[in-house]
Amino acid sequence: MITLPFNIMLDPLIPLWALIGLCAAGAAFSILSLIRNVKSGAVASLLALLAGPMTREEETTPLNDIALILADESASQSLDNRDSVTAEAVEKLTARLEALSGVDVETVRFGGAEETLSVGALRQAVAETPRQRLAAVFLITDGQAADAETAAQSLNIDAPAHLLVTGSPDEADRKITLVKAPRYGIVRQSVRVTFRIDDLGAEETPLNDAPAPNVTLRIGGEEILREAVPIGTEAGFDVPLDRPGRTIIELEVAERPGELTTRNNIAVLPITAVRNRLRVLLISGEPHPGERVWRNLLKSDPAVDLVHFTILRPIDKNDGTPVDELALIPFPQDELFIDKLDEFDLLIFDRYAYRGVLSSFHFDNIARFVDGGGAVLIAAGPEYNSPLSLATRRNLSFILPALPAGPAIEEAFRPEITGLGARHPVTSNLPDADIWGRWLRLMPVEQLRGQTLMQGPGGEPLLILDRIGQGRVGLFLSDHVWLWARGFDGGGPHAELLRRIAHWLMKEPELEEEALSLNAEGDDLIVERRTIENAAPPVTLTWPDGQEQLVSLSETAPGHFTARIAAAPRGLYRARSGELFAIGAVGVDAAPEFQNVVSSGEYLSPLAKSTGGGVFRIRRGDNADLPEIRRLPKRASARAGNDWAGVPDRGAERIENVKDAPLVPAFIWLLVFGLSLLAAWAIEGGRFRRRREQD
Repeated sequence: MITLPFNIMLDPLIPLWALIGLCAAGAAFSILSLIRNVKSGAVASLLALLAGPMTREEETTPLNDIALILADESASQSLDNRDSVTAEAVEKLTARLEALSGVDVETVRFGGAEETLSVGALRQAVAETPRQRLAAVFLITDGQAADAETAAQSLNIDAPAHLLVTGSPDEADRKITLVKAPRYGIVRQSVRVTFRIDDLGAEETPLNDAPAPNVTLRIGGEEILREAVPIGTEAGFDVPLDRPGRTIIELEVAERPGELTTRNNIAVLPITAVRNRLRVLLISGEPHPGERVWRNLLKSDPAVDLVHFTILRPIDKNDGTPVDELALIPFPQDELFIDKLDEFDLLIFDRYAYRGVLSSFHFDNIARFVDGGGAVLIAAGPEYNSPLSLATRRNLSFILPALPAGPAIEEAFRPEITGLGARHPVTSNLPDADIWGRWLRLMPVEQLRGQTLMQGPGGEPLLILDRIGQGRVGLFLSDHVWLWARGFDGGGPHAELLRRIAHWLMKEPELEEEALSLNAEGDDLIVERRTIENAAPPVTLTWPDGQEQLVSLSETAPGHFTARIAAAPRGLYRARSGELFAIGAVGVDAAPEFQNVVSSGEYLSPLAKSTGGGVFRIRRGDNADLPEIRRLPKRASARAGNDWAGVPDRGAERIENVKDAPLVPAFIWLLVFGLSLLAAWAIEGGRFRRRREQD
């Protein structure tokens, strides 16, 4: 079916390409006929018959136009009573639009807790509305949108989009913004953090005359510095990262009188300090099966830089053997234990006995290394009870948590986790504890201090961990962990156990036995406390509004205590338990939603202008602030004014019924065709010409 003007349709009896070909041939024939003075009426009537011209009559029903109202219900709309202004505006605007003839009103509500996507919501609403019926769009918002940069892009609609901006034109707000905010740093190095303070909106005093507000710096919940910082200038400071784990930085700028909110007056930056490489010095006193276990474990860890020495030979030992024939290299004890000891994170003595290699000064230096923050692990065997034991070194013995108490216990036993070990992160939740393989040797000791996490037969300590000054010491009282590595009697989790011991000694945060954290799960706030004690004291929780609350915790697993605060208000929370401090957030108040909360029509006005709509400021939902709504003709050139918003008449219709009828009955075309042939025969046959000659 082919549509022509004046509701004339063509219903060809033959394919369209054939009809076009015949028309072209007929046109050529008609031109030739005119040249030879032959009538072409027969050809024209035949083509008209084949074309099948018809007339169409449509029965239609007028459709109402649609006016869309989009109401912004984002978090920033709760400021300065904007939400109630929006609700009143929606109600009164709906009433005005429904009072117009032939207009249906549809309301769409959108928002975001962390950001507002006004343009995206508008495009989606338009896409779900029939384009031929869409007469106008009314967007009620504070003008702040995370996708405002796309507002200038055309909506591809033939309807005005009117912008109704909530909020007062004299609003003001102050915010602090992190300019350079590194999330990670290297232990024992400082990171640079820079920030800027901005005053937005109307200013009570000129910028140059305004006093610089005070900025408070907190690290780990403790106030470090309070200093005035000029507005609009970039300032910074260095954060020392002395230990691995998270360091929480807080920056809070003083409140500006009359500002909209103080939620963006604080910036929180958690910086995770990691070691560039975990440097480990492993000293094996003699070859034994367990030596390879330690070496393989530490070598397989990509974060560990291992230095390993076995079978020590003093530098000053000289028996006349040529150097190129020596199987061993001299042991650089002075270089390792005097010059470069502080460069290591962990020192491991694996079945090491005193052989005159290390002097008393070296052992003094090792003790100072631990007291200053280093770590030492002694994996003991039978040598621990010998006269050459490290425990007999007076300079070192005072940092050891236990001293030898007799010869080795040579019997099969299964290592067991103590009650304390079940709560300690080093040994808790080790897999398959009920089916661990047996070990065959244990060194008995007299425990002086420290925490016993594993034990052997008769409750004899097997693994003792202790803190000395700023450092840590570990004592592993068996050299048969290699039996687990070989799968003897079913084996056991040797790799995980040794990894946890080494990383605890190197102060990895996830293995700290005392920890406090705040985490958000949806709208709930979870307070978590890890401790090796049998009970956890209540946690002091500071809410976003500054109120403090004591939160009681319940044990959910050995050493793990939690509390859940359902439907917690959005904002930053601080928690403190003794010396432990944590900070968390329900929602992210520092997200784009609260970066700029001063209402403005500047960002979304390109969207209104591209469609011919208007931009209006509404401070109340009453008739004085809402624009006048005018019904416009379909082709109206102006769609909005200073105080009015237009709703064009789209004139949309729904087709109910269609009737098609031939333009001329087929027998008429046949009659014209026959008469044309008869006339052509008479003219071209010369009958009329002879008759005229006879007359």
